[in-house]
Amino acid sequence: MRFDILHALENDGNARPWREVLGQARRRIELADRLGLDGFWVGEHHFDHLGIDQSPNPVLLLADLASRTTQIRIGIAAVILPMWHPIRLAEDLAMLDNMTDGRLDVALSRGILQAEIINVNAEADRKDDARSKAIFAERLEVLRACWRDDPVSWSSERFQIPHPDTTWPAPATPYTDEDGHATGLAVLPRPAQPGGPPLYSVTDTVGGFEAAARQGLDVITWYPTHGILDGLNEAFRAARAQATHGVELQDTCAILRGALVAPTDEEARRLVEPEVEQSFEFIRRVRGIKVWLDEGEDPEDPRIAATKPYDLLLERDHLMVGSPDSVAERMIRLASKRGVRHFLLSPSLNEQDEYVERTMRLLADAVLPKVRAALGET
Repeated sequence: MRFDILHALENDGNARPWREVLGQARRRIELADRLGLDGFWVGEHHFDHLGIDQSPNPVLLLADLASRTTQIRIGIAAVILPMWHPIRLAEDLAMLDNMTDGRLDVALSRGILQAEIINVNAEADRKDDARSKAIFAERLEVLRACWRDDPVSWSSERFQIPHPDTTWPAPATPYTDEDGHATGLAVLPRPAQPGGPPLYSVTDTVGGFEAAARQGLDVITWYPTHGILDGLNEAFRAARAQATHGVELQDTCAILRGALVAPTDEEARRLVEPEVEQSFEFIRRVRGIKVWLDEGEDPEDPRIAATKPYDLLLERDHLMVGSPDSVAERMIRLASKRGVRHFLLSPSLNEQDEYVERTMRLLADAVLPKVRAALGET
């Protein structure tokens, strides 16, 4: 089992100086490291005037955060791959992997917010789904080539590596011909982890799970639950069985869940319910409530419509919220019935250190030992 924290650099209304936002992230990862939690993830977002997650350079951010730790794994969820030149990304991630002695994990995505994508790489606009997927797939292959091949060369409509006009002062086998014209590039350094950091795809669709399996990626998902989650994992396993990448993949996806642990269920609900209702309403407007429902459930069902958002999400295991015993029981159920072996927990009330730090301590001291013991793990 693996239990990680997903940290958002929230700055509601841009009310705090960014150095305070950074200081909070530093305190959180230092505490997670001391408590023995398994991983700490940050995202990538741009142009965030709302202050939901101000993290435009996760590689640079994690270089700072990881330097304050000794054992916890660090992750990016997710690198918006079409917004990066794959050679630069390969270099930066390899540097970070070496700086952390091989503690890096990387999730990749095509991007979600159009404003982020088109203002950096308009060609990758997801309105053209086929082109967006092609851009993602090619950049993924170039990224891997940079970690695998020496020298690195690539020729396509989008990339000519090395550039045809590249020359060096003197010939150097195998990177140039006898006239000094480059035939390939040395992309340095290589990652500390052989083959590079573990790579994930962030997705919640059957097609996304199947594509991840074919591309040799593990999966992180947020919304799917119960039977929907089972179906996605089965699609992943079936596609993986047909893949020929020869890499070791998880049997089931990692799941992202909101979390807050308090001494009692009642206190946890009182603290979190207003935030849950606000988030529920936003996502309902953007995506509809079907993302939270199980197979065969009708979004127009009067019973569902009459259920409070907190209760609807809690009964479908979208919230790891409650007392230590309640949260542990929910995790044990997900592990036993759904095969979940990797949790990414996003603390509710993220800007309030008191409650988040208490949540992390209760997780480490009271929740995770019970979950691991129930599953026969130390």
